[in-house]
Amino acid sequence: MRYLIGYTADGRGAEAVALAAALGGPDAHLDIAIVLPESTPFSANYPGGDHGYSSILAEKVDSWAAEALSLVPVGTSARVVARSVTSPAAGLIAAAEETGADAIVLGGRKRHVAGFFAPGSVTSSLLHASPFPVAMSTPGAVAALEKAEGKLSRITAFVSNGAAARSVVQAAAAFAAEQSLEVRVVSLVIQELAEVGKTRMRESVSRSQEAADAVVADLGVSAEVRVVTGASIDEAIASIDWEDGEVAVVGSSSLARKRRLFLGSTAQRILRTLPVPLLVVPKNYKSAPE
Repeated sequence: MRYLIGYTADGRGAEAVALAAALGGPDAHLDIAIVLPESTPFSANYPGGDHGYSSILAEKVDSWAAEALSLVPVGTSARVVARSVTSPAAGLIAAAEETGADAIVLGGRKRHVAGFFAPGSVTSSLLHASPFPVAMSTPGAVAALEKAEGKLSRITAFVSNGAAARSVVQAAAAFAAEQSLEVRVVSLVIQELAEVGKTRMRESVSRSQEAADAVVADLGVSAEVRVVTGASIDEAIASIDWEDGEVAVVGSSSLARKRRLFLGSTAQRILRTLPVPLLVVPKNYKSAPE
């Protein structure tokens, strides 16, 4: 698989490279995108180990490119792509289309003063327009992946009782299959979003379990299925156990255009507290055939 990395020369850039390398495994190819203001007169590919293009790259960009490539695990195919763009988000989408990327990978989410995480402006734009899956790292991703020896351990798919569940489980299974990973399917039943009362909650849990089981069975996916409850989304997420090297997958809102991302309100709330990297897939997403 191919991954396009939205690289910045800081800790978030390092997190993005680590996540992309883990998502793809040793057989993946990484295109590390450095997007520059349109006024910068550069547009070139920078192959690993070959400095032949340094004459047309600014000294600073050349330095960033070398630094980015030094973060790539030994044996993984990678190059840096520098582009002049009017919009960073649009530039990343264009680069993903050009390189044939399976997903766009970004660095860690920013922490709000209240302790929650939130995406930056570029990430927000991609989460509401990208035709590609978008993976976001977390501030602790590098340390967690180091504990897992740079490898993923499990893919967790968050599903609801709606039609989008099928696409999410299918996407999680496709990414997991690349490295023979376990798949876990989690459905959240939140008291503040459901009708009040123990009986109503039991009914909601039962419906969610049946719906998730049905999707998994229909797709023929081998997966652990869990229904997690909580008074709030934050409480439910906090009660879930996570492994080093785990990645979560969520789908797009029903409001999204076909094959486009649009992060819904529930997914946004999951995003702000989730302690592991998150992969968001477009509406009606289908992985590319082998």
